[in-house]
Amino acid sequence: MRALKSVSLLMVPLLAFFFAPASSGATAATSPAATGRVVAAGGLSYVAMGSSFAAGPGIEPTEPGSPSSCGRSQQNYANLLAERLGAALTDVSCLGATTANILSTDQNGQPPQLDAAGSATRLVTVTIGGNDIDYFGSLSAYSCQDGGGRDCHSVNVGSIDRTLRALTKRLENVVRAIHVRAPRARVLLVNYFTVLPAHGTCAGVPLSPRHQAFERSLALDLAADTAVAARAAGATLVNLAAASARHDACSAEPWVNVFHPAPGDWPYHPTVAGMAGAARLIEQVLTAGGDGIYGGENKGDGFAALGAANPVSVL
Repeated sequence: MRALKSVSLLMVPLLAFFFAPASSGATAATSPAATGRVVAAGGLSYVAMGSSFAAGPGIEPTEPGSPSSCGRSQQNYANLLAERLGAALTDVSCLGATTANILSTDQNGQPPQLDAAGSATRLVTVTIGGNDIDYFGSLSAYSCQDGGGRDCHSVNVGSIDRTLRALTKRLENVVRAIHVRAPRARVLLVNYFTVLPAHGTCAGVPLSPRHQAFERSLALDLAADTAVAARAAGATLVNLAAASARHDACSAEPWVNVFHPAPGDWPYHPTVAGMAGAARLIEQVLTAGGDGIYGGENKGDGFAALGAANPVSVL
């Protein structure tokens, strides 16, 4: 593993920037990959992109009309946020997505997620990067191995290290491509939920000390890369990793499942409570500064983070 980046996710300055309301006739761009859920007719045009931590597989009910292979929940943070904002949502998040699936590569017959954004789009949220570095694949593989499972997958540490070196640039490319495709949109990079406790584990997280250290390091690298990319490419960082730190899989009020969850739930993936917490946090970011999301113009050159300083009071 590489040395951890010296990015302090707890000391990022808050610089809120806002955008003007969309015209009453604006709606979200649609594509074969998209399920446009209009929560309020003529509302803010909102596109949600990302991997399973945005989609919410295993959380019932699933989004009507969405591809079953994507695992989109009607209770994921995008749907909950759209309800709170009265927004017109196009959710193209998908289980297993990588940065390539946002930018240029089809996924299970669905076009790149970027295709869902357009000139009418005013808000974009993105949770991506974990599958690029096999974060949850390695977490599940090591849990299987250390928990005495059979037919466990192997982990290619060399491949993970190589991809980590390119991850910041990949994330920057995602943000910049969204700005080109949707120049009036505010772009929020929402990083991943915290899965592991800061020290030790529990029966639901069967990891050896060595694998605990590896996965914690990987999670910190992923969060740091997301912060750097947000700053460099002109996105707003939503520091969900920090806000969920007291809601890890071993906590009394977890926002993610354990390795062997209840039937139908996904190992180490968000719960309903986690998605609700994420939606509240994102809304806090959007309304920071007092004017709400309709208060100004997004020039694509700002950087903000919320959720690290006092997650208990926020959530």
